Amino acid sequence: MSEIENTGALLQQEKQQATAWDRLTELRQQLYSAVTWQLLAAADLQLGDQILDIAAGTGDQSRLAAWQVGPEGSVLATDISQEMLEMAARRAEQEGLSNMTTRVMNAEQLDLPENRYDAVISRFGLMLIPNHQQALAEIRRVLKPGGRLATLVWSKPEHNPLFTLDEAILAKWLAPEEGKEPQADVFSLADAALFASRLKQAGFQEVQVQVIPLTLHFPSFEVLTAWWGSSWKKALAKLDSEPRRRLLGEARQAVRQFEGPQGISAPAEVLLGVGTKEERAPLKQEKEMDR
Repeated sequence: MSEIENTGALLQQEKQQATAWDRLTELRQQLYSAVTWQLLAAADLQLGDQILDIAAGTGDQSRLAAWQVGPEGSVLATDISQEMLEMAARRAEQEGLSNMTTRVMNAEQLDLPENRYDAVISRFGLMLIPNHQQALAEIRRVLKPGGRLATLVWSKPEHNPLFTLDEAILAKWLAPEEGKEPQADVFSLADAALFASRLKQAGFQEVQVQVIPLTLHFPSFEVLTAWWGSSWKKALAKLDSEPRRRLLGEARQAVRQFEGPQGISAPAEVLLGVGTKEERAPLKQEKEMDR
């Protein structure tokens, strides 16, 4: 495949992933509603605030933040995926949110001025960024003195059984692909002590990491597999009909332990990390410190 064909295929793949992600908006709102509101509360959003959303995806939490800061405030939703941000912009327009904008941007190199934002938020995005420390340093740089960072990440795999179930099953049926690009580790900040340490190393003050339990509910097995995402769908497509049928049977059997009258419910756990950029010292104090 030529370089042009390969680039086109990657762009098409990103578009398909963004479309699939957009279709799950209502499901994500149902699954993550409580922790999203806790995220925004931790960021202490006020009317008129200027907010930056890192790895915003299709902007579910960005839109909620835009409603909270009001027309005098603003929200900039950033992500490395243009396709995701196009979905976010379209939904913001549908909701009449003129105070939310989107911009393709790498969190490790924020093309933004220093001391610009009252708060920075990130929902299930920071852990996917390859260089956490570089991203956190950039976030701290663009925050105003006294500004707050609030970010949600997934806790350890053993506390999120449905999150890892699909990969465990697929590993039995599919051989690892040679030359496959390494996937981002969704559990890279799953240890609360490590997470707090990363925030402190980046220079944040008043660091707190809160463990938040939640229950993930899916009305059917089909909705659960949709939440598992494109990797599950692509893996099934590689199998012939009989192996695919057996794999699905194994998956259904594994999920049965979480089934009840209302569908599938399983425990989950996330971490909410919060940190503050130190207030700027008064001019008089700065001069005394310089002596």
